[in-house]
Amino acid sequence: MNCKETQRLLVPYINGELEEKEEEEFVRHVRHCPECYEELEVYSTVFAGIRQLDGAEEKIDYRTLVQDSLANSEEDLRDEHFLGMYAFLLRAAATMVLFYMMIRWFF
Repeated sequence: MNCKETQRLLVPYINGELEEKEEEEFVRHVRHCPECYEELEVYSTVFAGIRQLDGAEEKIDYRTLVQDSLANSEEDLRDEHFLGMYAFLLRAAATMVLFYMMIRWFF
């Protein structure tokens, strides 16, 4: 993902509207690009301030706003990857059990 694509996704990221793959690429880029990180800080601060003025959020720690957001995204993505792997292993185990039962049935 390049800077132009990342900047196009700033608002959807802040609003939690990105697909898993997009969010993963977005977070990876922002972690390694100081310019995009700074843009995310600006957008996040403005959006959080607006939400706070509207009374939608409690007191906000603006110093850690972006770091917390990126850390939460990374944690959510790790959880989704873990659940995906867990589901794959469950399907594989079920397939093996069915295969074993079919072999026992026919032999």
